[in-house]
Amino acid sequence: MRLDNRGHIQSSAMGYAISFLLLIGLICSGVLFISSANKRLEMNYELSEHMLFNNYFGLRFGASMQHVGEKHILHPSGDTSVIVVKNWGAFRAVVSTTHHGNRSVEKSALVAFQMERKLPALYMPNRKQVVKLCGKTLIEGNAYLSKRGFERGHIAGKHFEGTRLLHGTLKESDRHLPELNLNIASLSLEDVLAFSEKIEPFTNDTSFKFTEQTRVLTTVDPLHIDHSIEGNIVLHSFDSIYVSATAALNHVILMAPVIRFEKGFRGCVQAIAERQISCEEDVWLAYPSALILTERKRDLSGVRSQVLIDKNAHILGGILLTSERRDFRNPVYLKINQAVVGGLVYNQGETELRGKIIGSLYTDKLALKIGGGQYSGYLCDATISSKQLPDEFVMPNWLKDEELSDQPMLLTCF
Repeated sequence: MRLDNRGHIQSSAMGYAISFLLLIGLICSGVLFISSANKRLEMNYELSEHMLFNNYFGLRFGASMQHVGEKHILHPSGDTSVIVVKNWGAFRAVVSTTHHGNRSVEKSALVAFQMERKLPALYMPNRKQVVKLCGKTLIEGNAYLSKRGFERGHIAGKHFEGTRLLHGTLKESDRHLPELNLNIASLSLEDVLAFSEKIEPFTNDTSFKFTEQTRVLTTVDPLHIDHSIEGNIVLHSFDSIYVSATAALNHVILMAPVIRFEKGFRGCVQAIAERQISCEEDVWLAYPSALILTERKRDLSGVRSQVLIDKNAHILGGILLTSERRDFRNPVYLKINQAVVGGLVYNQGETELRGKIIGSLYTDKLALKIGGGQYSGYLCDATISSKQLPDEFVMPNWLKDEELSDQPMLLTCF
C-alpha cells in the first residue's frame, strides 16, 4: 500500500482495491451462475429422463391391454400418461403420451404377444392326402397332415434330392384349418375406416401421427403413389393402387380391390385387397408388414383372387388369404416364386410355393404348375422352416385358439 507525504492512501491504490473486489465479485457471481445453470440442466435432464421412462412404461402397459380403449396413468413422479390402444389393420397400435406441466413426450408402437408354443412349419387339413416332395425341398419343424404324411415324388424331371422327408415330427391334423381371431376373419373396409377423417389428395411428403385421428384418403380412380407417406393414414381406392419403387411408405394401410408394388419398392405397409396383390421382383416389405386378401365374391364370378410374389421379393410379417364364400373349384390362390416370406402364412385356398417360408404355412391345398402341367399336393424346390425363424420374431396374433404369453412385445416403435 502506497502512502503520500501526509500519510494518506493514494487514490490509485483505492481504485485498484475496488477493481479487485469487483473482479472477485464477478468471479463469484459467475461461479454461482454456472452452479445454478448446471443444477437446472441436471433437473431438466432428470425430468426428461423420467418422462421418457414413464412414457416407455405407458407403452408397455398399453401393449399388455387385452382390449382396445384409453387408459390414464398417474406416475409417482407426478407425470401423467394417456394410453390409447386400437386395432391397426392386422396388428394393434399403442400410443403413449406423457405430460409434466407444459411438457410432453409421445411414442407409438405396433405390438403383439409371443405365442406359448412354437407354430408348426406346415399345417394342412386332414383329408387323407399325401404330400409329395420333389427337387431341393426342405421341411424343418413339426408338420400337421394326414397319417400318410410325405412321400418322395418325381415331376418334370425332378426327383427328391434330400436325405429326410421331414426334419421334425409328423402329427395328425384336424379336418379344417384352425380358426382365425374374429377381428382378422371379419376385417373389412368399414372396420379400418371407423372413426377416421377424410382428407383431400396430396402429392407432398407427409407424416401422420398416431396421437391424432386416423386420416383416410379415398378415391374412385386408380391411385398412384410415388412419394413419402408415414403413419396413421389409410390410402383407399375403389379401383386399384399402384406403389412406385420411388415411394417411401411406413406403417400405412393400403386398401383397394387390386394392389401392385413396383419392382424394387421398399417399405413397411399393410396391403388389404379383394382381388389381387402383386409384389414384383426385389420388393422388400419390412417387418411388420402384412398382405391380406379377403375375397368378397360380389360380381367377380370366374375371376380368381390371388396374391403373387415374384423373384427375390421379401415379405416379413404375415400373409393372409380368406374367402367369404369359398369356391372349391376356384379357390383363392397364393404363388411364391423364388421369393422369401418370413412369418405366418395362412391361406384358405391353394398355395404354390417355389421359394422359402421361414415361419409357418397354414394352407388348405398345395398346387404346382411345372412342365406345362398342373399338379395337386406337390412341393418342388421349396423350403418351409420354423426352426430358422429367430426367437425374437413375433408371429402375428391371428390364430384364435393359440395361447399367448402375458409378456407383450413391441414390434416397432416410431
